[in-house]
Amino acid sequence: MKNRYCFVIEINEDHMDDYVSLHKNPWPETLKGLKDAGADELIIFRYKNLSILFYECEDINEVYRKWGANETCAKWNARLKDAYKVAPNIDGSGDVATLEKIFDLNQQLRGKLEPH
Repeated sequence: MKNRYCFVIEINEDHMDDYVSLHKNPWPETLKGLKDAGADELIIFRYKNLSILFYECEDINEVYRKWGANETCAKWNARLKDAYKVAPNIDGSGDVATLEKIFDLNQQLRGKLEPH
């Protein structure tokens, strides 16, 4: 079953250009690693110094457990460690703090708001 998740990472303003550049030009092994870990979709938006991540996958925590076991993940996170105001759990070391969904047009038209 495909679920949808969203979470926000606050980026240090003095690292935003590098953060954006790396995400616009990601390493091929990062793309493959995330896909192999179970990410069906990952879209990242920027708003001011916030990085807003939208995922479609079966279980986001399982994606990050698998991704966290990949050596590319360690390199990627080391490269970005100074960019984060607070380092997120995106290495499998803990559950990802996702946003609470409070509205979904199509689900609510069908009569039930689902958590994902």
